[in-house]
Amino acid sequence: MKRQIVIDSEARKKLQEVFGVSRVTVWKALNYESENDLARKIRFAAVKEMGGVEINGPLPGFETIHNTANRITTQTFGPRVKIILYWDTNRTAVLVDGEVRRIEDGLSLSEFMSVQGEVYKLALSLNS
Repeated sequence: MKRQIVIDSEARKKLQEVFGVSRVTVWKALNYESENDLARKIRFAAVKEMGGVEINGPLPGFETIHNTANRITTQTFGPRVKIILYWDTNRTAVLVDGEVRRIEDGLSLSEFMSVQGEVYKLALSLNS
């Protein structure tokens, strides 16, 4: 995984409002796709004001398995947290210690990535 700052979808929307920019501009800043004063300000605010977590390189304990026979993708975030994506229904389930904590249906790619960020932060807090 490349360098990025992970925040939830509400924080992303707040950054758009505060800086008066598009969703794409915030995405590019948080994923280090842009390098200018505005991008640096967005990243600073994301970390200092929105509780963002900076990731630089592979995540320890992070693994993605695509099970084509059962048509699911499972992502693990350390030993306690995982996301299961069911291909046929586009249902996303978040599990903590084997118990379903959240279910989302019909997520777009950007919404799914936002859930991943939230789950990553949750996993960090549980392993602290």
